[in-house]
Amino acid sequence: MSVSIECDVAQNETDCVKLATIIERNILKITESLVGDLQWYSANAQLVPDSLKVIDVQMTGPNRFKLLYDFQWNLFNPCLDLNETITQNEQVSFHIGPAALVFEPIENHRPSPGDEL
Repeated sequence: MSVSIECDVAQNETDCVKLATIIERNILKITESLVGDLQWYSANAQLVPDSLKVIDVQMTGPNRFKLLYDFQWNLFNPCLDLNETITQNEQVSFHIGPAALVFEPIENHRPSPGDEL
C-alpha cells in the first residue's frame, strides 16, 4: 500500500529542495510508514522520538524521485544488559501525483514464522 502527502505541487516539478521542504513539513504524517515495524530488528526496539530526518531528495527520472532519510531506534533490555541506539539509513522512491507526493510501498515488516523457516 502506498502512502502519500497531500500538497499543492505541479506534477512537472523538478526542484528537489522544494520537495524536501514539503516532506520535512509533513514528516510526522508518514513516519510510521517510513520506519515500519521495528520488531523486524528486535521485539524490544523502539523509535527514538523526533529522530526521523530527511537527508536528501534526488531526481531519478521524469517525475521519479528518491528520498534518502535516517532515523534512530533504541534497543533496551535490562535482562540482557542491552541499551543501544542505532541510526538506520533508508531510502524510498516516490512520484508526484495529482495534488500529492506518492511514496512507493515500503516493505519493512517483521516476517511471519513461516517466512523465517
